Amino acid sequence: MKKSILKLEACTTNGHANTFRTVIKTKHSRVLFLLLQVNHTDCTILNCFYVDRNQCKMGAERYCSKPLKLQTFQFNTDDLLSVIETELDKKFYGVEFIQTEQSAYSIEQYIQFKTENKKYRFLIMVGEGESYNGLPMRLRTRLKNKLHRSIYVELAYYKEKNGVVQQCYYYDRKYKREDSKVTPRQLVSCFFPYSYDGILNLINNEICCDFTHMIITDRIDIDCNTMPLCGAV
Repeated sequence: MKKSILKLEACTTNGHANTFRTVIKTKHSRVLFLLLQVNHTDCTILNCFYVDRNQCKMGAERYCSKPLKLQTFQFNTDDLLSVIETELDKKFYGVEFIQTEQSAYSIEQYIQFKTENKKYRFLIMVGEGESYNGLPMRLRTRLKNKLHRSIYVELAYYKEKNGVVQQCYYYDRKYKREDSKVTPRQLVSCFFPYSYDGILNLINNEICCDFTHMIITDRIDIDCNTMPLCGAV
């Protein structure tokens, strides 16, 4: 098994000397931004927050979700890997301090660069009925968005090249228990262009996803199987 090495990249944009940053994925698949200041034997955590939360918010609110388990902010540099393992749930077997071309990136630019997945991310839709513009006239899916929320989506062709959102609601454990259907508050569009791009734009921009392509199938029973088909699963 390949052992993970913590690669800390030099940062020149935060006003502190000897600062390094990285983005890591914990053993629970949460994504964290970490900013450190290292002065010989002393190490200080200057900032640490979840990258995969509050993605639909702006400014400082986007970076306010801190890992509650993290309580140690100043420690000996030799204890860095131990602190990360015990308080941030990620085990590394070594550390490298490196200089990259991204050292002058703003925090927004850096996070976007580090988290951008260049692989295809497929939105899987279950199609039913006749076709319009190459798409079935009814499309449904169960997905997990970037905030790790389980969402049921049902779309249909309406008229004049437009589709309509027939249903869109959370079905996490809390809402199943309460037997309530709560629509994501970011979803403001009822109608949208009924095309591949129109559907991707709707799902990505208003349900907080990052799909690059869409696959349509008729071989999945999403009424019996309520597991998410795609997204942050």
